[in-house]
Amino acid sequence: MELFLKTNNSNPYYSPEKSLSELANQFETDKGTANSLDLSWGHDFPNHKCMHYTNTYEKYMSLKKTEPISMLEIGVCDKRFPYASVKMWMSYFKDVDFYAVDNFWGHRIGDKVNDIKQLNEQGVNFIYADQGSFEDWDELNTKHSNKFDFVVEDGSHWPNHMVVSLWKSIAIVKSGGYYFMEDIQNPLVSRGWFRYDNSLLAQELLEALSTKNFKSCFLNDQQNEDVQESFEFVDLVLDPTGVNYLAVFKRK
Repeated sequence: MELFLKTNNSNPYYSPEKSLSELANQFETDKGTANSLDLSWGHDFPNHKCMHYTNTYEKYMSLKKTEPISMLEIGVCDKRFPYASVKMWMSYFKDVDFYAVDNFWGHRIGDKVNDIKQLNEQGVNFIYADQGSFEDWDELNTKHSNKFDFVVEDGSHWPNHMVVSLWKSIAIVKSGGYYFMEDIQNPLVSRGWFRYDNSLLAQELLEALSTKNFKSCFLNDQQNEDVQESFEFVDLVLDPTGVNYLAVFKRK
């Protein structure tokens, strides 16, 4: 893990007059509500649709919009719309200490020096780390214990990475804070569509809606117990196309 702190404490993006969905559509992230064919990347990726996640995010985030907060997002460099979500979050929150985490699809950090410098100059802290690395998570937990009001996981989408990230984030999410897990495949529609198939995780979450007890095969018994003791599973929202879920956990 390597941490690159922001070099500008101001927020050049803040746009209080716009909703989160409006900002998502402006910066062309797929978290928003736009028709993807109206966006610059839409015709090159006609099967990829916007997920309308911003409707759920605003439900849980709006009360903190003008308050000082800390936020971390895992996975910010989508090749179709790099750093679009970073600009969206920075525009939405008035006073946010934002941390962006990525490993640039396995690129060496030297290939992205200019990107990191630009993010730092725009008031964004950057962490070069691997979501699947316990060593990186341990370092992050040591440096930023009990720091974040919101954590958004939009990383590799491999189910083992996703669930381990939830477990490892116990140490960094404040009590009352929220953890969001994106792009969990609907097993009735999109099972097998993607190389990282995480539809089994969706099944576990769907079961947890009724049992109120999230337990994953990707964690051992102690890790599952840690998650159950630390997080309340509060929401599971299916995108309008029926392809992916967004899961919401609240830190106890």
